[in-house]
Amino acid sequence: MQLLKQKQRFDSSDILPLFALGTLGLQVLLLLISVGSVISLWAIAHKPAPAMVQLLDGHSVAMEPVDTNQRSPATIRQFTKDSLGLMFTWNSKIQGNKDDANQGSPDTLKDPGVSVGTGRITTSSWQSSFALREDFRNSFLEQVAKLTPSDIFSGNAQSVLSFESISQPRLIKPGEWQVDLVANLLIFDSSHPQGNAIPFNKSVFVTAIEPTTDPLPEQSSPIQRAVYHVQANGLQIREIRDLDIEQLNH
Repeated sequence: MQLLKQKQRFDSSDILPLFALGTLGLQVLLLLISVGSVISLWAIAHKPAPAMVQLLDGHSVAMEPVDTNQRSPATIRQFTKDSLGLMFTWNSKIQGNKDDANQGSPDTLKDPGVSVGTGRITTSSWQSSFALREDFRNSFLEQVAKLTPSDIFSGNAQSVLSFESISQPRLIKPGEWQVDLVANLLIFDSSHPQGNAIPFNKSVFVTAIEPTTDPLPEQSSPIQRAVYHVQANGLQIREIRDLDIEQLNH
């Protein structure tokens, strides 16, 4: 009996050091893993951001990282100018497919227009209207229809939006800007061959949205491509107000 007790004490004294060494080894291993993770995170954090992206067609474009709601002033100004310019530049022609049987050359067709309420707008106005927020779009298109002369569709009139000035975007809140513009809508017809100028002085409120891309570019029609192009910058017009010129001058 005495020998059995001594043997049990001997076995216990052998196991405890082994257990301590095993625990120490495991802690060292965990420490090494933690140090490796810290080093990897530090390397990722200090890795230079990609400055070039290669597109599917083989072209490369420069890029820089920006916040989700951040847009450059140049992008906002150009978006505003392009959207409104397309909306208010009217003529009787549109671009079409070579398979179309409409009168005219294979790539240039007569614009049938798009019905809006009791009026009609040009196809280009309809295309550019996808730059407007949906809860604002329909009411604004009704105003555009009232301004669009019926002679546009017969080819006896045309128009252009002539810009005099476009302000730098003013940040209202993250992802939202105000752009003030001074312009004239010039309508040319038989009664006004020199152009009838209608003042178009507006405050445009622009909002950042998720950029859209064409999922089927090879199968898209010219109109579909134009719509996707309008929304590619990740911007949208949520409101357009009359501009107070006197307040602007002060």
